[in-house]
Amino acid sequence: MHILGLIALAVTVLWIGGILWRIDDWSRDWSQNHASISPTATDSELQSPVYSDAPATVADRVNEWVRTQSRWTVESTSESGGTIVMHLIRRTPLFRFTDDIRVRLEAHDAGTQLSAESQSRVGKGDLGQNPRNLKELIAGLREKV
Repeated sequence: MHILGLIALAVTVLWIGGILWRIDDWSRDWSQNHASISPTATDSELQSPVYSDAPATVADRVNEWVRTQSRWTVESTSESGGTIVMHLIRRTPLFRFTDDIRVRLEAHDAGTQLSAESQSRVGKGDLGQNPRNLKELIAGLREKV
């Protein structure tokens, strides 16, 4: 029985260590459960990308990318005046925490500008998951372009 306790302790320490390793910004990640993509973001990876295609084409790419992701789903899509708003959901693998990602695709002089927000449904801090959600989305779309 003693060996099982040591194995359980080792697994727990590794799991907690993995969580702590993923924290990018210690001052932010314990106190905020929201992140956004904007043209003025201080993190260059969270600045609004502009795609050369129309909003509908970019929305198709978002849908296509989400279909390939096991933890992501498209909850809804709406269009008004040439702007497409999408509600995506991402669930964490272990505890199935849910994050809501709102994507806005607006016509821009050069094509389509993407802005987005990611918000956790539970908790005061997200341990950096919401910025990672947005970075994952941008990286996924970069592969599709």
